[in-house]
Amino acid sequence: MNIDLLIKMANEIGAFFAGATDADAAARDVANHLKRYWEPRMRAQMLTYYEERAGAGLSDVAKSAVALLYAASKAPPGTAPPGTAPAATPSSSSAAPRKGAGA
Repeated sequence: MNIDLLIKMANEIGAFFAGATDADAAARDVANHLKRYWEPRMRAQMLTYYEERAGAGLSDVAKSAVALLYAASKAPPGTAPPGTAPAATPSSSSAAPRKGAGA
């Protein structure tokens, strides 16, 4: 895929999350989004780009997110790099119970 398009998409995702939370949480949310929804080859291409070009063209939030993914990709299996607490997930207390759930 064209790296310019990946940069554009990462920046748009970063802009979305930047408006909702503080910068650190936004970076974690963007990293989580990229990990969950981007195809592995897209992530690999972005990580290679980050390694080679230090994330030139990425917004601050997107660059921080890719840095988190890059650090995680270099960490030994079973460990988490510093500052990579799991991203917040929507509260299940506000969700309606599913049918068949013992609620």
